[in-house]
Amino acid sequence: MTRFQMSRRTAIRGLGCMIALPWLEAMGKASFGATAAAPSPKRTAFVFFPNGVHRPAWFPGAAGALSEVATELPATLAPLAAHRSRLTLISGLAHVNAEALGDGPGDHARSAACFLTGAHPKKTSGSDITNGVSIDQLIAQRLAGRTRFDSLELGLEPGMTAGNCDSGYSCAYSANISWRTPHTPMAKEHDPRVLFERLFAVGPAGESDAARARRLAARKSILDGAREQAKALRESLGGSDRRKLDEYLDGVRSIERRIEVAERSDAGEAIADMPSRPAGVPAAWADHARLMADLLVLAFRTDATRVATFMLANEGSNRPYPDIGVRAGHHDVSHHARDESKISDYARINLLHAEQFAYLMDRLAETHDEQGTPLLDSTLLVYGGAIGDGDRHDHRDLPIVVAGGTKEDSLAAAHGRYVATDGDRPLCDLFLSIAQRMDVSLDRFGDSRGALRLA
Repeated sequence: MTRFQMSRRTAIRGLGCMIALPWLEAMGKASFGATAAAPSPKRTAFVFFPNGVHRPAWFPGAAGALSEVATELPATLAPLAAHRSRLTLISGLAHVNAEALGDGPGDHARSAACFLTGAHPKKTSGSDITNGVSIDQLIAQRLAGRTRFDSLELGLEPGMTAGNCDSGYSCAYSANISWRTPHTPMAKEHDPRVLFERLFAVGPAGESDAARARRLAARKSILDGAREQAKALRESLGGSDRRKLDEYLDGVRSIERRIEVAERSDAGEAIADMPSRPAGVPAAWADHARLMADLLVLAFRTDATRVATFMLANEGSNRPYPDIGVRAGHHDVSHHARDESKISDYARINLLHAEQFAYLMDRLAETHDEQGTPLLDSTLLVYGGAIGDGDRHDHRDLPIVVAGGTKEDSLAAAHGRYVATDGDRPLCDLFLSIAQRMDVSLDRFGDSRGALRLA
């Protein structure tokens, strides 16, 4: 039984850190004495992968219920089988503004820049980059101030804002999908240690690099400085809340340990597309991806943010994946020219990325919010990219999956199906629907024709 009432903003504060708490029963009572928890806040996350897909391994043969179109999901999406009833596979969506439109080569840069903006970026490798405002940032701006972070931007490769990365297009276009203004991409974080410390406000304000290095060298957990306050809080809680608090703090410490392991092993070893890998980044891509996914789930669980983007790699990435036996670069094998060995490697990378998305769905499904329901029920996910067939560099019939949410969401009501749109439907129609689902009223976005209704 809960002994007292806590604010939903309660946090455990230690020396140089602030540990935000998940919802506890002690936070559930409103001032007028109601016992029901407030409705779960709506969340959304956009998960991006580069270089397109091998279409025959992605799309089923015909539209319909996923349980009917094949015994299993298409090969590349097989990792999502356990969530078959919680996702919708969509074909026929397009991003016309990712096409050349007279600008010549540069499909990779244009596809990342256009993915969440629906805009045709200015071809430049200078400081005069010009794109559009991305849908995640439009949503974040309308919801500003409701959470500690209006949005979070995550990635597995470094963000860049300068340089020529694709046929005269700035690296800012290839390395970012979230844009606050037409001239300003949102810097994404790919270092788990930095993201962890950001979420828990670790370190005093204005901490110098030398002081941070000394603190990290001491290998002290953020829980060490907050141990006494955590103990006092625990003693004031009822049994159910005690279990929730213990499980949560154990989870925080587990993530912290995984970062420490990465920092101790192979520190600084260069890997493709990340020549100066931060010490906290695991050498294995899957370990890095799962660590960042767990931090994203933690941010959603503590209501630190309700809007996020996650780039599994920068567009045009040519990193190899030796852990799954692919030693050639991703971009290289995407241009397979029907070479079966390259197609095999390409499909394996697509499969690996789908496994990561499945892991994120797993974690959201098993992590519960204030009403005791899975976070996946309150989170609508978009998984995909703005290149269709990687070998052809086209921007139509894009690989898009919508997942999560509840049947009250018009987009989630169609789950469990493969939906074929008319073949030239703007992807921005989907984003317009997501904005409306997040209670953000937009009449148009990018080249949208109207909100996409799947049910």
